[in-house]
Amino acid sequence: MAKGIRTLTPRDLAAIIKDPVSLELRDDLPELIPGLSATTFVTLARQLTKEQRLDLLIPHGAPEQIRAVIDFDGWRGDRLHTPAARAWLSRVASCLREQQARRGSLTALMESMDMELWVLALMATTAVAEAEPDDDAWRDRALATMQSLATYETPDGNYIVGVPDDEVGREAMAVIDAVYNDDLSTGAKLVRFIKYSLGSELEEAQYRWRAGRLADEGFPSWEEAMRLFVPISRNEARGDQPPSDADAPASDDPEPRAPRVDDERLLSLHPRPLLSALLERLNPHERGVRGREFLLLVNELMAAQRFEPGDDASQRRAVDQAQATLNLGLELLAAEVDERDPMSFLHGRMNAIGMRGLFRVGYGPLARLRKAALALHKSGQVSLTRPGSLLDRPWGPWLRALVEWLPERPASATSDGANRAAGAATAPLDSRASVREATEILAQAGALARLVFDPRGFKMDPSWVTRVDDPAKLRLGDLIRTALVHEQLPGSAGALAPLTVDDLTWARTHLLDARGQLVPAVRDAITERLRRLDADEHADAIADTLGTRLCVELSGLEETSDGVIELGKVGGLLTIQRISVWLKTGIDSNASGS
Repeated sequence: MAKGIRTLTPRDLAAIIKDPVSLELRDDLPELIPGLSATTFVTLARQLTKEQRLDLLIPHGAPEQIRAVIDFDGWRGDRLHTPAARAWLSRVASCLREQQARRGSLTALMESMDMELWVLALMATTAVAEAEPDDDAWRDRALATMQSLATYETPDGNYIVGVPDDEVGREAMAVIDAVYNDDLSTGAKLVRFIKYSLGSELEEAQYRWRAGRLADEGFPSWEEAMRLFVPISRNEARGDQPPSDADAPASDDPEPRAPRVDDERLLSLHPRPLLSALLERLNPHERGVRGREFLLLVNELMAAQRFEPGDDASQRRAVDQAQATLNLGLELLAAEVDERDPMSFLHGRMNAIGMRGLFRVGYGPLARLRKAALALHKSGQVSLTRPGSLLDRPWGPWLRALVEWLPERPASATSDGANRAAGAATAPLDSRASVREATEILAQAGALARLVFDPRGFKMDPSWVTRVDDPAKLRLGDLIRTALVHEQLPGSAGALAPLTVDDLTWARTHLLDARGQLVPAVRDAITERLRRLDADEHADAIADTLGTRLCVELSGLEETSDGVIELGKVGGLLTIQRISVWLKTGIDSNASGS
């Protein structure tokens, strides 16, 4: 670390990130700010922008830190997002002007950051007219061609710049004016580059440079990051064979570099029991090394899932995922040791294969879950518009979460809100118990599909899936509950058929007992069929879910003022109203053929 640069403890850093305006109480900002990592600098920049206090950060930031703000916030995939990039450049220029930075500071910063980046951000929709020697009318002609634009005549009199008269355009004009006021010759150079540069070449070159800088920050390419999702062999996990080079821990370095200030802070964001217990055994040197490994693991995980680098919510989610999978890996290793206290063994394996290796240990059962979920999805019996779209809750949301590269559980399936990223639809699988739960859910989903279509189940025609007016809203449970009602009807032929008002009236009277619960015959019909399918171990879960829904639907039937059940408010049961288009088409077809 350079002389004069100060670092923060994880606790102090966490306090500043929680309340970045507290920086105004410090008198060491010129020494403190340059010591922040790129991700921390970007986080603070975003928060201070909302507080309108960028003056606490930008004047003290190093060029590479300010460039990181554009790298993280100014790109969308492989394209520079002009509005975001211009907004940041405009804020930087305004901040330096308001803080009365010495003349030349802005141009020095621009050249240190790479002037081509500024040119690329400013050139889109920016028109430039250059003075023509011995032609006094050039100015009038230029202004005439820019009548629909807001114009800016450069102080040197050599150029007229035209931009759309909107916020994005005015930001470009403000930056150009700020550069001119900082240094006349650099301003002219900037405008000349804007006029004569080729945008596609600039963007391609800047994207390559950005990819390299992100790799230096631990964000590899997507192809490289996907190697993280390769389970480690059992022998390698136990130590029966040496770890691969890719997972060699950083502790092999006799003098590792000083940890970045946010390395250890990330370790404590979403603690898991076994991982936390192991980290407590580490000495300060080991904890610093593991903190750096963990930060690289989080960045790699973000790259593999195509999260935007530097996005706070995405980083918190990746931290949660990384710690959950590490904890799962430690549980798996602990189960391999026939000892009451496996911590010494786990400590040794962490030293041997590092954080990345432990992650791949935990990913092993997750990879098998994903394979099983994809096989169920591709069978075509549980999915229509998206994975699990034909499955009732809880099976549908579970399948959608398990087919991702990093399988997870629906956020609604866990009450552990402290360990979930805010607003996330899914939560990580962090223990052997959660993996067993996911395995059981997949088995139940497969049994539900067989219950519908298998000859030993309800033997339904798959064409019923497309006969409803809105197939996207259909669930397999709708078909099963409809079939259960239909086969209990007096004189029923046993085949699935849409329910009428009379059918529902009879069902409400005869399928609910005096307490409003389903009669045993309905549940027995499900249990018996699952027994034939050799899936009777799933009978309770499936019967409880479908039976409860049917009970609610029958007891909640609404009637018109004439006492007739309203088919439009029946719920999920298959009624003649839900297949009205198919019935109408069928009637018309029969009529035309007769």
